[in-house]
Amino acid sequence: MNLRQLNLLHDDDPAAIRSLAGECGLDPVQAIGVAKLLLANDGNLAGLSPKQRQCYEQVLRPLIEAGG
Repeated sequence: MNLRQLNLLHDDDPAAIRSLAGECGLDPVQAIGVAKLLLANDGNLAGLSPKQRQCYEQVLRPLIEAGG
């Protein structure tokens, strides 16, 4: 996982996270929370719940890959 790109998304473009989460039918606040959690845990996906993992796969991962 590109933590630098995730950090840029979280700090500079949280609207992109919220927007894509809404388009996917997911809670935008949860998507931002998952980003914070991943940043705090050095990108470790192992501790994510199934719902958080879904948020990562559908929202954060595509944004990270598109940006980096």
